[in-house]
Amino acid sequence: MLTLPSGERLSIPNNVRIILEVDSLEQATLATVSRCGMVWFSADTISSEMCLQHLMRTLRTENIAGINNQSSTAVPSTQISFLDSIQGLVVSDDSTSTSLVADALEFALSKTHIMEITREGLLRSLKSLLVRGIAQAIEYDDNHPDFPMTCQHMENYAKRWLMHSLLWSFAGSASWTVRKELDDLLIQLSGMMLPDDDGNASLADYRVRVENGELELWSESVPRMEIESHKVTATDVVVTTTDTVRHSDILGAWLESRSPLILCGPPGSGKTMTLTSVLQSVQGVVLASLNFSSRTSPEIIMKTFAQYCNYVRKGKDIVLEPAESLGTNSWLVVFCDEINLPEEDSYGTQRVIMFMRQLVEQGGFWRDDNVWVKTNRIQFVGACNPPTDAGRVEMSSRFLRHASLLLVDFPSRDSLTQIYRTFNGGIMKLFPHLKGETDVITEAMIELFTACQKKFTPEMQPQYFYSPRELSRWVRGIYEAVVHMDQGLTREELVRIWAHEALRLFSDRLVEEEEVQWCSDKIDEVAKQMFAAINHDEVLARPLFYSSWLTKDTRRVNRDELKQFLSARLKIFYEEELDVPLVVFDQVLDHVLRIDRVLRQPMGHCLLVGDSGAGCVFVCNHFLILFRFGFHFFRLFNPQKNCLVQVCVLDEWASNFPDQSTLTLRNRRF
Repeated sequence: MLTLPSGERLSIPNNVRIILEVDSLEQATLATVSRCGMVWFSADTISSEMCLQHLMRTLRTENIAGINNQSSTAVPSTQISFLDSIQGLVVSDDSTSTSLVADALEFALSKTHIMEITREGLLRSLKSLLVRGIAQAIEYDDNHPDFPMTCQHMENYAKRWLMHSLLWSFAGSASWTVRKELDDLLIQLSGMMLPDDDGNASLADYRVRVENGELELWSESVPRMEIESHKVTATDVVVTTTDTVRHSDILGAWLESRSPLILCGPPGSGKTMTLTSVLQSVQGVVLASLNFSSRTSPEIIMKTFAQYCNYVRKGKDIVLEPAESLGTNSWLVVFCDEINLPEEDSYGTQRVIMFMRQLVEQGGFWRDDNVWVKTNRIQFVGACNPPTDAGRVEMSSRFLRHASLLLVDFPSRDSLTQIYRTFNGGIMKLFPHLKGETDVITEAMIELFTACQKKFTPEMQPQYFYSPRELSRWVRGIYEAVVHMDQGLTREELVRIWAHEALRLFSDRLVEEEEVQWCSDKIDEVAKQMFAAINHDEVLARPLFYSSWLTKDTRRVNRDELKQFLSARLKIFYEEELDVPLVVFDQVLDHVLRIDRVLRQPMGHCLLVGDSGAGCVFVCNHFLILFRFGFHFFRLFNPQKNCLVQVCVLDEWASNFPDQSTLTLRNRRF
């Protein structure tokens, strides 16, 4: 008898045998185990050398050039020459020793990666990069029929491309420390010399040029970029850096393999921005973006297919493929943001992930009418935070073995400098006489950001998490403060605004008075170090208040002016609404200005953190409503979809202040 999940029992005929293939029996009952024969497949059943031999045989029989030219069936000679050049490095000729690639593979498997890795997944990533290298060599020979690659040229190019591919396929999902260790191992085993022999060079700093087979610094291919002032607050501006160029090249190769790929990294590291930028630059690709949550189910995938695809009969098969209206032979790329958020069911399965795995592995699904539907020209890509973050779920290795993984960490200091020099340069175009301050203010911002990021960690308080998003908010805050200054901007005022925004970003979330004082002192220290020839005591004198209450634009104001203005407004308010006098003291004034500053900025959403009874809701309800004209305030105890539709679809601005219990419930879903 076969018992279905519904409880229905089916009789099994004598001529039927069932084979079940699983990765573990954690969810199996003893009754099931005792009634089945068992065969254990060890991971050592297939050795690494066997996998590498299969990889090389596959590459020798696949026509790489025929991927884009179906009329060609013969394997190009350039492809064979490339593989001959790396044969000894991939597969050992001596049975008593291992090859370079096998040693690198074992090293990678022994290290910690951002997500669980498998040998099959690493080799799949390696194959994709090798195919990209072979395709570049074939294209070079096709474009230079009179002077194709010589034997020495091909040998140099193939071996260096193999080293490049090994580094990013085997350590792309690991930290920079592991990448450096693998880098050193590859250089030691291969005997390859880097152009920069000062000891600080890394294989990750170079790309391989097909034109001569030599290595070239990634930094040399990064263009110097400038933006206009109004683009400073835009969210779709991507500043090209060494990191983005490097990641785009790797992602491009993996996308061409038409296999799944996942970008994993901390919040604010630029995963989604990098991946969407690469996808939008690829020809013949239609992007469908999905935002996963803890409740995401396979139905969201089917709804996406219904929107972008059509069912087509090809012979006896029913095929689901992108609609012809999207372009001939176009690919549908389903981008799953926060792909590791869906919860596991009672059997430990992420249903939507396992459905995607079936589509990738089996190439189809059973429709409701019991018809097997094949899928064609559909690819899945994803981005997520590390599985160790709150609310994240470790994805099954059965899906991850089909996906290439890339760890996108926070940008390096050089990349941060290049990014925010570009944005600060856009601001300084408003004030040409301050153009020389672009590099100074950028360096000051990064110096303070790095110091606060090192000093305050999430282990101390959950809100002590500083990502490059803080730098983006910093730049936007400075822009909003200076964009309407018709009378001009002095150097002293620029430094004062820089310090004010720094206090708001780094100090407002701090809990202990000692931490607040350290942050304030650090701001003064960095300002004195970076900004010379100004009166620091006068410029940095506390308190630093900026508000638009007294004028049409944002201006510096003092506490007494604000108190006088606020008291006058409150007098009318409590006489008409409350019949209770409201007392304005310094802490209330500080908090009102801080919240008001956030709401004035683009995408200005605010988290108020504090104990019950600390006054969060009171300040919002009774103070900000006096000054934020054009806002409608809703207090949502049970946020539902229809409430948000009323607020957003009707094109009404709203500032939502859920109470603490609702906020805690929502944080569980994050």
